[in-house]
Amino acid sequence: MESLHSILKLRTILNLDSQLIKQTFLLFVDDSLSNSNKQRTMAPNTAAASTTACPPPAQSHPSGSLEHDETQLWKDLSVDSWKNSVMNKDSVFYDLYIDTRRRIIEACAKHSYDVVVEVGCGTGEVIGHLDELKTPRIGVDINPDFVTHCTEAYKSSKTSPIEFHVADAMKLDEWWAFMGYDKKYKAPLMVCPNNTIMIMPEEIRDTVIEKMRVVAGIEGRIVITYWNGRMFAHGVMGYYRKNSDLCGTFDLTQDHVDWEAKKIETRSSYKSEWPTADDVCRWMASLLIPVELAEPEQLDTLEVDHVAEVGMGVYLWLKGISPQDSSMGSARDYYDDKDSQTFYRTIWGENNTHIGRYDLFAKDPTLANADLCTKIRRAQELQEEAFMETIKGHYGEAKVRCLDMGCGYGGLLRNMDKKKMIWSAVGVDISGEMVDAAARLSKDNKNLTFYRESYMNTSVADEGMDLCISTEAFLHVGPGNHEAVLREAWRVLRPGGRLIFTDIVGHPSAPPEAKALYERIGLQSFQTVEGYFEVAEMLGFGELTFEEHSPNVSIHYGTVLEALEELWDKKGINIKESSKDRMVDGLTKWRDLADSCLQWGIISMRKLEETSLSRTPSVTVFERSPST
Repeated sequence: MESLHSILKLRTILNLDSQLIKQTFLLFVDDSLSNSNKQRTMAPNTAAASTTACPPPAQSHPSGSLEHDETQLWKDLSVDSWKNSVMNKDSVFYDLYIDTRRRIIEACAKHSYDVVVEVGCGTGEVIGHLDELKTPRIGVDINPDFVTHCTEAYKSSKTSPIEFHVADAMKLDEWWAFMGYDKKYKAPLMVCPNNTIMIMPEEIRDTVIEKMRVVAGIEGRIVITYWNGRMFAHGVMGYYRKNSDLCGTFDLTQDHVDWEAKKIETRSSYKSEWPTADDVCRWMASLLIPVELAEPEQLDTLEVDHVAEVGMGVYLWLKGISPQDSSMGSARDYYDDKDSQTFYRTIWGENNTHIGRYDLFAKDPTLANADLCTKIRRAQELQEEAFMETIKGHYGEAKVRCLDMGCGYGGLLRNMDKKKMIWSAVGVDISGEMVDAAARLSKDNKNLTFYRESYMNTSVADEGMDLCISTEAFLHVGPGNHEAVLREAWRVLRPGGRLIFTDIVGHPSAPPEAKALYERIGLQSFQTVEGYFEVAEMLGFGELTFEEHSPNVSIHYGTVLEALEELWDKKGINIKESSKDRMVDGLTKWRDLADSCLQWGIISMRKLEETSLSRTPSVTVFERSPST
């Protein structure tokens, strides 16, 4: 009766026709009879007769704890049994492998990832087949035979370097530092494909994800692919049945297959689970990692943290974890936060998030009776118009190749494109939320491209831009990193090209109260205009100018504060009260302290003579808040 119940449940899940149900039932009966006959006829020493399918006893670690059976199974698995099961064209996973490779290649083409690391590389069927990448590749696995196979099968070259190592995913960050890779690479793309994470013991999975995010850091990203729980029955019959030498034998009863939980455990202790996209979302929520559920079968990869179902797979894309208290990581996480996004889109508008020119309101008499949000958005437009006039003062009516360093929603580039100022442009931002919104809002601007990258390490070619721009973005990384910011601008600018940007900087005679502002965004100090000029001259920039419009800062934040409180009272903004309180506190400080502590305006500089420091690789210095 239990056997029939399993078949009927399988029929419901698979929606099989009667002929396939018949074949499935016969397979089940054959397997049951075979196992029954084996039990009646097998010699007393049964262990010797099942060495292919069953792993040896669990091994003891130095700490004295027993290693999980399934971990030992993967250590002892033969190369051919795994490789032949997944990569022949009849495999149910073949298309998923091809799609995974495609997405990795496209991600590297769109971003400045400086290494691809596969955790649990197996026989190299993903990382070993990315030869068109110029990005270095590193594969790690717990199975020494897999690593030996990969080292022999996939040869490294100067144009496509690749290496393989035995490593423990539970200590991935320690191994990474021991190898010196934490100093060599700044933006790793960490990959754990094809349900590897779900074959690991359940109690270590969360830790492995955390270790991958730690290694990825601020500028890197991780992608994990799961076998799609909605296709579990297809996998049972189309994969596990055909590969009993790999996974072990099983029957279709609840002893081995849990159809509801989408789990399988074979007689050889092989275990696997197949989560759905919803399952992965719930899992991430339990780790306090907010993710979006993307539309199924999307060919493009979103920049935000998200889960996407594609065929036999479920993709999970996550940003890395920033070093504790780093200003860049804090800025990225702040702008990716749901309440922050709601705040900006509701009050500032889904176009820009920069300070406006309230001193130019006389140009538009209709603003006298306008609501607060309209005033804020119009002030931003007036600032952009003034900013674009500054650009035209240097380039006239010529179209330019432009890089927006910290592009936000991409509104400035769209406005420049609308005014026929752009030949081609790239916008980069560390926030996936911002980049996805910029791409969506710019879908009709065919010569604008947006990448989730740090503006200190972009994928733009050397001397590929005529102009670099930015609006209040550089302050987030702190003075210790501004040499790296300006050096990146120098690298991508053609000779004679210009960097033109606005930024909030410290007043030369700022009182001690300024500390309340810069500590709030994770900095130890603000940059100054003179500080920017000193770094610029050191790198070979000249024609340095500062056009000051500082009084607008206090007016701007005061207007935003008033708009937020008005909307909150009218229930016109959907954010948590704790977020509202935090925003009110911050906006109040910016409003009250800006006039005495801060300067703001347009800074411009031109790439002139190269110096000995213009192209010297710099080391990123993470600004940190003082310990409390």
